[in-house]
Amino acid sequence: MSVEIKVMTFNIRCRVQKDGNNFQDLRKDKILEMIRREQPDLIGLQEVQEIPFAWLQEELPEYCFLGHGRDAGYRNEFPPVAYRKDRFCLHAFREKWLSLQEDLPQSRLEGLDQSTCARVYCCAELVHKECETPFAFYNVHTDHKGQVARTVECALLYRDINQCGLPYVLTGDFNARPDADCIQMILATGAKDLTREIEGSFHAFGALSEPVKIDYIFTNLKGDPARAYRVEDDDACGCYYSDHNALCATVKLP
Repeated sequence: MSVEIKVMTFNIRCRVQKDGNNFQDLRKDKILEMIRREQPDLIGLQEVQEIPFAWLQEELPEYCFLGHGRDAGYRNEFPPVAYRKDRFCLHAFREKWLSLQEDLPQSRLEGLDQSTCARVYCCAELVHKECETPFAFYNVHTDHKGQVARTVECALLYRDINQCGLPYVLTGDFNARPDADCIQMILATGAKDLTREIEGSFHAFGALSEPVKIDYIFTNLKGDPARAYRVEDDDACGCYYSDHNALCATVKLP
């Protein structure tokens, strides 16, 4: 018997005062309403900081949220993973820096074109309570500046995926279009892009006439890209829920 699970990737946009009407504190209720309405089983979030991490845990107690900040002292942004407590058991969790010193807080890929931001990935090894199939759920936010850095970051991430050896789901904001080297490298591993038929996700709070595709859900499990979708948004109430659309897809655990 296979079990179908719903996966979401969602960049919530960090707390930046210059966003004006779209400042995160003003979007909080809209973010929560969207997640409650969609009811994903797994969520890969990006640009999460300490304050939203706290209210996400408080307001969505049905989920377990895992992760910590990417900088020294485990502060600043990070890409946490979340899963429904009633559907999964946690076997293991790890968060690693995308650098040559993966356990060193705030470490970077020195000498490349990476920005000043350290980058990390989170991985929860989960077991579904109905089918008892173990799998790994990865989430990442790769560099916004360096094309070479993004490709190396993805190579380091896939080193872990290969060493782990479990079936996997990978969500993330890759800051890269579908024809970018890092995305093509991921596809060359045999991973499926379940969001390949979605044309765009980043819209800069409605400033872009056509959203740009930089958010993805990859997997080596069964899934139908035709069933993936973008969670639409508008500012009819005075703000968007984010400058990215959340993307959803379904996968089947064997």
